[in-house]
Amino acid sequence: CTADILVSARVLSPGGKVEILTPQELEYRYRTSVLQGGDRLVTEATFQLQPGFDRSQIMAATNQNFSQRRTTQPYHLPSCGSVFRNPTPQAAGWLIEQAGLKGYQIGGAQVAQRHANFILNCGSATANDIFQVIRHVQQQVEQRWSLLLEPEVRILGEFPL
Repeated sequence: CTADILVSARVLSPGGKVEILTPQELEYRYRTSVLQGGDRLVTEATFQLQPGFDRSQIMAATNQNFSQRRTTQPYHLPSCGSVFRNPTPQAAGWLIEQAGLKGYQIGGAQVAQRHANFILNCGSATANDIFQVIRHVQQQVEQRWSLLLEPEVRILGEFPL
């Protein structure tokens, strides 16, 4: 977890003020911090890494992690990564899959077949296509489970509802 090895983050406010914040001041929680929903930008971060493994062990672990991700996540097309935060107790991908939304497509944006919490750009997706798929997924999951999926991607711009 990044929060476990972060020493400090330099942030810039919209007014130009620079602050150095500690992990405690950032108030890390599951995939969120005080920076989300605000206007401050991280310009620099300092991490304290721990020695302990030799190069071959690190490479083996990295290759194993990458191999596992390639078999469970869609790397064959561009995407914005994992789209929704995982609510408890179910994962967002499972909820989306159970709603029958794998393969659902608007324009060039498609809910991935391999992992339903990814929205793929099939070659011609616009930001609006992706936004509309996100909204549709939220509506369908909320309709089925009375649970509104919260995006973990940051949506910038204005889109028609």
